[in-house]
Amino acid sequence: MAVSINEAHKFIRSILKKNKGGFASPADIDMYLNRAVSDWISAVVFKYKKTKKFDYDHLLTKRTTFTVAVGGGIVTLPTDYLEGLTIYLTVSGNLIEGTLYNWDEFLEVTNSKIITPTTSYPAATIFLDSANAAKIQFAPVPTSGTYEYTLVYVKKPDVAKYTFTSTNGNIVFDATQSFIDLDISDRFLGDIYARTLMYLGVTLDNPLLIQTEQIKDANQKNDER
Repeated sequence: MAVSINEAHKFIRSILKKNKGGFASPADIDMYLNRAVSDWISAVVFKYKKTKKFDYDHLLTKRTTFTVAVGGGIVTLPTDYLEGLTIYLTVSGNLIEGTLYNWDEFLEVTNSKIITPTTSYPAATIFLDSANAAKIQFAPVPTSGTYEYTLVYVKKPDVAKYTFTSTNGNIVFDATQSFIDLDISDRFLGDIYARTLMYLGVTLDNPLLIQTEQIKDANQKNDER
């Protein structure tokens, strides 16, 4: 489940008030919360690239299906694409897992007479075209009819947005406006809050923040392994 942006703001503001009456505008809190989520997911992706293992929350993963026709094979990636995990080709109702290669490896396998991609061993690569548009290329492509490919990927998080009204300096959450919750599981909130407060310049001078910072440090060390 996503995390309530209202609850996130209330927590951040409460910590700021306990630290010498500190204050940050809703826009600043949004900015640093989103930066914290982005930085955390970047660390997750970095770890995946090193280990090829992805064991994080399902909210970060998404799948999309592409229909590839004769002479096709190259399609535009979703706008929320961040990092590819794997691909599947649907054959007779069954999902056959393939391999996501880098560009050089993809050229090598598609030009090989020994390990050419087939419906039993599909392949794909992700690249930028001449207009800097993110594309994915699948192999094989059908000689007749269509193939259905599925891409599983890490998605970019939604950009959280707090909506509010202000009366006599009092900020009150306004759920009637188009707010956006934090696109992350509450299992990772200790890390996200610690990063956000650090960006806001809060010193760790109370037990709650010290504990939160310890969680962040432990998670960061795990991310870098």
